[in-house]
Amino acid sequence: MNQQAAAVAAAVLSQPVEAATRCEHASTDMVAEAAGASRFTRGVAKFFGRVPTLGNLGGMLKQMETGGLPETFVLAVTRDQVHVIEDKRSHRDLVAGRVLRSWDRADFKARTVTPEWNVSRGVPDDRQLLVLWVPIEASSNPYLQAGVRAAAEAGQPGLPTDFMVAKDAPSQRLIDALDAAGHVRVVDVLGDAEEAQDPEDAADPSDVSSPRPSTTERLQELETLRATGVVSEAEYARKREQIIDEL
Repeated sequence: MNQQAAAVAAAVLSQPVEAATRCEHASTDMVAEAAGASRFTRGVAKFFGRVPTLGNLGGMLKQMETGGLPETFVLAVTRDQVHVIEDKRSHRDLVAGRVLRSWDRADFKARTVTPEWNVSRGVPDDRQLLVLWVPIEASSNPYLQAGVRAAAEAGQPGLPTDFMVAKDAPSQRLIDALDAAGHVRVVDVLGDAEEAQDPEDAADPSDVSSPRPSTTERLQELETLRATGVVSEAEYARKREQIIDEL
């Protein structure tokens, strides 16, 4: 099916497409399973993740979790732009869907991660993580506005969001087109930094573009750590307050 992505995208956009592939949102449940959490424990973590959050914070968390993008979509690269296209199917074939978002290619950022990070996130062997810095559209949500300002002040073009792509030729063409092969830095949810770069990337001290996990990812992983008993209730409460205070 992924072999059809570029042709379908070209038909939708009515212009040549350099690369296109299907993307799927990477769930926190995969992380919990990879960490050895039982199905029951993961269910508890999901329940906590669905508990309504007061005020505008809930909307912000959902927006930051997905970047405002659907669970699955086709990401396509043309000469000047990057497009998000609806993942629409007829039986087992991809068909033309709506164009959901478009951004200037020159300003768009994406990166792969190390094989070790793929394993730690519970990514299936036939897929790999691709971090997209999703530009956030104007919002009246004060928490989201604060997040966008923080990203801008850090020189980031958007909020880093984890998606999965296949380990195949169409996905590799997209990674190459976006110059996304450099590995991002992994920062633990409790604040301990760990470098996950290629040696040649680490040799460049001017490269300060590597992100820390988004607020939503940190909160979701904290819920998982709580549900699996890795952190105490006191540690959970302290860290959750700290993460929210950083907004």
